[in-house]
Amino acid sequence: MVDENKRFVEEFANPHSWLMMADNLHEQATEIYKGRSLSSIMTKVNANREIVQQTRGIDKSVFLLGGFALENAIKAFLVYENPSWVSNGRLSGRLKSHSLTGLQKQSKLIPDKNAHIRVLKEFESGLDSWFRYPCALTVQDTKEERHLFQDLWDGYEKLMRAYAKKLVTLLNKGWNGPHDYHGRWIVEGETLGYGKPLLTGYRSTEFPSQDRTYKGKAIE
Repeated sequence: MVDENKRFVEEFANPHSWLMMADNLHEQATEIYKGRSLSSIMTKVNANREIVQQTRGIDKSVFLLGGFALENAIKAFLVYENPSWVSNGRLSGRLKSHSLTGLQKQSKLIPDKNAHIRVLKEFESGLDSWFRYPCALTVQDTKEERHLFQDLWDGYEKLMRAYAKKLVTLLNKGWNGPHDYHGRWIVEGETLGYGKPLLTGYRSTEFPSQDRTYKGKAIE
């Protein structure tokens, strides 16, 4: 008989799965960002025709994908450090948050913890509001849409590379999860911008075995 709680950990909730989700979202954000210079410019003016805000049309999508990529990467650390948070077929309440700064504070292994706090604050600013909706649940929680400045994106990329470097090392050492599950993952190629792809051209993620992840050209 299949142990569903163990299967939940082995197939879905382990730290490697969180990293792979972060990588997928990060790749999408990066590809969209490459076309930012060609994106439309959204301009808001007041009754006197004075410009009060300007944003690129695609910035919201990049913020959304990048914000969720950061969230998944941080949760990869938290699950690695706290295996019980994914036990008994459910996620701990401590993982049910979109606050990047709040989640980051719970980790003892996450690198650059005091660096790029502004990046986390900017990318968490709209996860519950303007990234996805025209407003939040209350006026107090509703934030103004942000402009994705180059230095903010540079900080995001640096933070992601640091996260990936540490996570790749941790996963290679192995992880003792709940329900007598042990996993070890070898991640090769580019991950969250860290490292280089094995081959140039079309990128994909292949799973030839349960403990090895390749990124590079699709296998024929």
